[in-house]
Amino acid sequence: MKQQTITVGPAPQVTVQSVPGDLRVAGWERAEIMAKTDGDAINITADGDRISVACDENLILYLPRQASLQIENVAGDACLQALSGAVNLGPVAGDLCLNDIGAAAFETVAGDASLRSVGGITANQVGGDFTLRGGRGDCVIANIGGDASLRDIEGLVTIQNVGSDLFLRNARGGVVVSSGADATLYLEPLPGAEYHITAGDDLLLRMPPNANVELHLATTSGSPESIHVDFPGLKLEEEGPTQIITLGDGVARMFLTAGDELIVTSKADRWESAADFGVGMDDTSEWGFPDIPPIPPIPADLSERINRRVQAAMERAQARTEAVARRADVKIAAAMRRVEAKAHSAEMRTRRSHGRGFEGRIVVGGAEVFKVSGKKPVASSEPVSDEERLTILKMLQEKKISLAEAEKLLAALEGE
Repeated sequence: MKQQTITVGPAPQVTVQSVPGDLRVAGWERAEIMAKTDGDAINITADGDRISVACDENLILYLPRQASLQIENVAGDACLQALSGAVNLGPVAGDLCLNDIGAAAFETVAGDASLRSVGGITANQVGGDFTLRGGRGDCVIANIGGDASLRDIEGLVTIQNVGSDLFLRNARGGVVVSSGADATLYLEPLPGAEYHITAGDDLLLRMPPNANVELHLATTSGSPESIHVDFPGLKLEEEGPTQIITLGDGVARMFLTAGDELIVTSKADRWESAADFGVGMDDTSEWGFPDIPPIPPIPADLSERINRRVQAAMERAQARTEAVARRADVKIAAAMRRVEAKAHSAEMRTRRSHGRGFEGRIVVGGAEVFKVSGKKPVASSEPVSDEERLTILKMLQEKKISLAEAEKLLAALEGE
């Protein structure tokens, strides 16, 4: 795991170079950018407020909330959350999810796109299903390969083509959309707005009973019984594959075309029957966006991992200490054996020597350690005692004297 953090201004312009894996981006309140990857390389470069981020694997990115973001392309899934600046995405090879994002534009998404609480949307291609809950601006998409489900849109909705079913509820602007299969809509027509909706199969529209709209209805099946309008006090004068009906003041206009059956109703039972279209109309559940916390998550096993690392470090340190102690013991033992051998040899030489006696002092570190005396005649000489020799060796072991000083003491005691 590689990680890098830099300090930036409150609204940097961030460019993310090609991401070889998955991308997760979250906004936070810090004036910092932090990037993490599970690969081998991460690099953040800054030129004023222009920031560039590159990595060699999956990327997790934390930005100031006001940052604007440009992403070249993503080889896996992309998930963005809590950014109020503009977001522009290049091709995404996997799925895309946006949550609490400002205006967003993306080229192509090969998989599904799930959006919640997003500003204006501009997109070219979604290969799979498209879901939008809470749009704070216009939604303009060229093509959706699968189903499309949109709810609570503040602006215009323009989708050139939906490959399968369409579900649209509460669009507070004009609508221009075409679906290849069924279309199910709940709309409150706005004065002066126009709605152009085409369905390859069935089309069901529910409106409030007091709707003010001019309806232009048509079916391509050619059957005069394919159009059904169910409003209080309204009765079609004649059946046919096309109808023009005015409800209320007709201050809005709707152009609806279905490949098979076309139903316009104010009744909830028809709305609930939209399940026959294969669309869940009571879908008010939250959508499963991957969670990106505003601060980096702490792994659940972090404490255990830290304990393991500390234990391993302690074991390594203990092993090093024991190895050093063993080496020191070996050196001291060898030194003691050398001194012992030298003392024994000197003692033998003293016993064999002859001559006049001598007397002197041995001083180590400015202090008198031993008084020594000796005689040349063997008969009258006093060999170095075991107590004296052990005292010197003990001083050497306790590092009170050096090896050279120990040899000097022994040599002096032996009369050298």
